[in-house]
Amino acid sequence: MPDELEQPFSSLESAIEFMQVLAETILEARRELDQEHLQAESNGRHRRAQAIALAVFKLKTLNGHVYKSRRALNDLRILRRLILNERSTVKHAIATM
Repeated sequence: MPDELEQPFSSLESAIEFMQVLAETILEARRELDQEHLQAESNGRHRRAQAIALAVFKLKTLNGHVYKSRRALNDLRILRRLILNERSTVKHAIATM
């Protein structure tokens, strides 16, 4: 095991970028599953349609968690800037929310 582990999220910004990619991937998968769900229903494959509906539900749930995580990461970034005086005023930081 190496002395130093690689850290894929060395900053809040890199974590925010990852969450953006994840959100886009979820949206793309949802579009694909919606199409497959329609096809399964039209072909009378009810069990497959139910499985796809469950997968869509899980994607919606995951999307909600990703959205909340993105908001939390953004809040942390704003707080870091305030703590380190990277922003001129608190009023300015709140205005950008």
